[in-house]
Amino acid sequence: MINYPLTVEELVCDLEEMSVAPQILPQMQAMVSDCNTNPDDIRDMIRMDAALTSMILKTANSAYFNPGYHIDSIDDAIMQLGFSDVYQIVTMLAFSEVMAKPLETYALSAGQFWRRSVACALAMERLARKYGEDPGVAYTIGLLHGLGMVFIEKELADRGQEVAFQNKLPEDVAIASEEMEIFGLNHAKVGASVMRRWGFSDEIVVPVYCQFEPSEAGNHERMACLISFAKRMIGTIIDDGFGGTAMPGPDPLLIALLHLSKEEYQKVVVSLRENFAKAQGLVGDVLPSKQGAKKAVETKLGYGGRRIRD
Repeated sequence: MINYPLTVEELVCDLEEMSVAPQILPQMQAMVSDCNTNPDDIRDMIRMDAALTSMILKTANSAYFNPGYHIDSIDDAIMQLGFSDVYQIVTMLAFSEVMAKPLETYALSAGQFWRRSVACALAMERLARKYGEDPGVAYTIGLLHGLGMVFIEKELADRGQEVAFQNKLPEDVAIASEEMEIFGLNHAKVGASVMRRWGFSDEIVVPVYCQFEPSEAGNHERMACLISFAKRMIGTIIDDGFGGTAMPGPDPLLIALLHLSKEEYQKVVVSLRENFAKAQGLVGDVLPSKQGAKKAVETKLGYGGRRIRD
């Protein structure tokens, strides 16, 4: 059992496993979302570091994006991918190794957390387009909504302590309530605090912080509500091991909330499954292998665990 409550100050630490320093991600996100941003500024940010440049070039030349000829310059790579895709790819790959690790406290096996996070991000992006919200912001919220679990897991491991939750799905309100009872905080609060320290804006931090209490999100309530919708779609998009199989049919409550017909909802799910398969193929199989998740990413895209300079 936990000897004393956890605090954000104890949990916040740098993630050495990240290929990209987290501080660069909010800067990129803000620039991509701002229609007045000079494209040269984004290119200059990418050119600043060889690791990031290599990441984009290797991705542009992957089977999923290559136009049929080899791309040698970062300008051509960005033109091929587009600024929005560049940001999403960098963010997904930056966190892939961190999210590939098992989270025993939450009964998530290796790779399971990553798959659930990406599925949620893709669902958030799709929902944002439907409701006129920024899809890039929504994608980031969906991808990082559960990041606090990584920090809680690390702290418990450092203390040599274990916790067994009574509830199953890590995104359920019931889990958040158990966390509050045991730790004195929940993973939404931890993740949002970490993201704020990294420099993410309120439009991303607040929905993550209030994902279990959307009514407290103020001007960001809609995004906080969309997280709950997106999390309900995870089991429809992927077979994540919870309950054995993905949901066999449309979620009646979600269909009603989204004002979609069953046929429309099914089309959305099919599209999201295709997008998820594309994302998983890009990063590679994040489940453990003899080489490990890090080696899989290096082999797939040709870059290592080098970090951007802060």
